[in-house]
Amino acid sequence: MHPQARSLTVIFRKTVAVVFLLLLVSSLLQAQFRPPVKERGSFSFSIENDVWLKQDDGYTSGVQIMWLTPRLRRDSGSGFMRKLWKLNNCIFGYDDKGDDGVNDNLRKAAISLAQGMFTPRNLTAEELISDDRPYAGLLYAALTLLRLNPGYQDSAGLAVGVVGPLSLAGAIQRWLHRTFDWTYPEGWENQLRNEPVVEFWFNRLWILSASKNSSQNFSHLIKAGFGAQAGNLLAAVTGVFDLKIGFRPDPTLEVYSAGPLFNRIVVGPAARTSVYAFIRVEGRAIGRNLLLQGNTFRESHRVDINPLYGQLSFGIAYHSVHAGVCFYGVQRTKEFVCQKRRDPYLGLVFSFNL
Repeated sequence: MHPQARSLTVIFRKTVAVVFLLLLVSSLLQAQFRPPVKERGSFSFSIENDVWLKQDDGYTSGVQIMWLTPRLRRDSGSGFMRKLWKLNNCIFGYDDKGDDGVNDNLRKAAISLAQGMFTPRNLTAEELISDDRPYAGLLYAALTLLRLNPGYQDSAGLAVGVVGPLSLAGAIQRWLHRTFDWTYPEGWENQLRNEPVVEFWFNRLWILSASKNSSQNFSHLIKAGFGAQAGNLLAAVTGVFDLKIGFRPDPTLEVYSAGPLFNRIVVGPAARTSVYAFIRVEGRAIGRNLLLQGNTFRESHRVDINPLYGQLSFGIAYHSVHAGVCFYGVQRTKEFVCQKRRDPYLGLVFSFNL
């Protein structure tokens, strides 16, 4: 095994073991010692990487931290939360009876900071590799608004950030690879130039089938819908089919969002402990992808994209009133014309209810 893969695999296994142990202990404590508390939202940390698959190219690494608000209400004691409630209603429309905590719509917001790294297959070449994707780094902050209804779920968001050296992706990857004696990426001088990015998105998933009894132990959940993204980073439309099978896969536990990198938002907390497996199939039609087609206003390395591609995600998830963890794998079809192999990766999401 490659030294980089071996090192991160050990870290990965230890981290997962510790997290699952903490979640198990928290569930046991929940059963007897946890009194009702006021909801304060949740915090989540996500990481995606291909090194556990013995690869180090394409979409090679992504990290995200996110804070999800408690339920947005008109009468919230926080002025900031009331503004988010007004913005949510402006985007999705006001409820007929007003958001007084009685109607069916659950409204929340998520604030996140994310970074992604993208590299060609050959990290040791200093010169530009014309038949492979550009070196690229992406850093952005995002606001995502959510409306959850018994029949469907809406998500809309705005991301503002930068690609290029200001994303710090090249500097961070070089530091990590030098520190742990991994293959040193020599070609970051050829990365995309600095460019601000602004991205908007919207998506809706309908709940097509779900167990009528929410307390039923073994059950299923089926969602399907569409999404769209527009901006100088990515212009695309997406079709989504999502299937969950397991113990109490509540529709309100997680929401799909067509954001730039991470598209799974843990809504939490779970009313009862939930464990389930899931599979998600996505098909995309791409009009523009800055990370492959190069800078918008400056000359840079670029490759020709495949306008249509698919993505398969699968994994397992655990949620409780305290916390949650999700482990998943992603496999995509080839995204650009001269791509020599597909770009799979693995991901982890840890969420903690405040």
